[in-house]
Amino acid sequence: MGARMRRTIMRRETSAASLSYVVAVLLWSAVILTTGAGSAWSDELGAWYGSDARASSYSTARGELSAIFQEARQQSVPGRLLLDRLREGAAKNVPPSVLTNGLRVELGRLERAHLIIDKARLSGSFLSGAQEVTLKEVCIFLRAGLPDKLIGELLAAGASVRGGRESALAACGAIMDLRAVAPVADADSLQIGRLLMISGIEPSGYGSLALVYDRGRSRGLSHDRLVREVIINTLTAGGGLSAMNQKIESTPIAEPIGPTPPPAAKHPALRAPGPREQRKK
Repeated sequence: MGARMRRTIMRRETSAASLSYVVAVLLWSAVILTTGAGSAWSDELGAWYGSDARASSYSTARGELSAIFQEARQQSVPGRLLLDRLREGAAKNVPPSVLTNGLRVELGRLERAHLIIDKARLSGSFLSGAQEVTLKEVCIFLRAGLPDKLIGELLAAGASVRGGRESALAACGAIMDLRAVAPVADADSLQIGRLLMISGIEPSGYGSLALVYDRGRSRGLSHDRLVREVIINTLTAGGGLSAMNQKIESTPIAEPIGPTPPPAAKHPALRAPGPREQRKK
């Protein structure tokens, strides 16, 4: 075999060895990363068992809890958020079976929250290192009953306003509080949330919207009038919370409506005598 042929074979063997080495390194790195990611979740749970005195009451549930945290890892859900809920439940002495079921429900919410954020196509600048905080907030809105689609649309709307993530989350919180005291439809909720974000009202003031609604109801304004004329129309015109309150104050107080009388009081023989009948006596 000539020297030229030997050099060619040696170059090929060297290239093949180098390629094999690179593949081996990549495969080993993948194993390390996967094991490391899995151990991060396991370490959080293990640290809780090792540091929290209440954890001993949940020794029988450790296997199931490990499975829940493992699923969280697979779904890219931060284990710390589950750990927070685990600590809360343990502090309240929630039974192990109830706690594990509750954590599975919470994991489902966190997965939904993750999907909502992904579908909203939020940029890195919008989240700006606050992915975990955003995920936690979205989970709170889901727990309160806000629809997934509504949350996603409000987050997407927040990406194009000055306040960004802060305004979007504050708008979701304001709608959550408003819907806790009023049956506001999804379409109206979305419109109000969007208007809040461009209103010039500070995000910290969005939560006062529920108080405005309560004040209007106490003065006898109907639900539709409050939502349409006081809130939506005022925000559309560029007004803020003070303008809403002025509109409410300028409305005459409606005459209070008393409770419906019991059926027996409607019967002529049982009702109390009126002033004219009393004078006849």
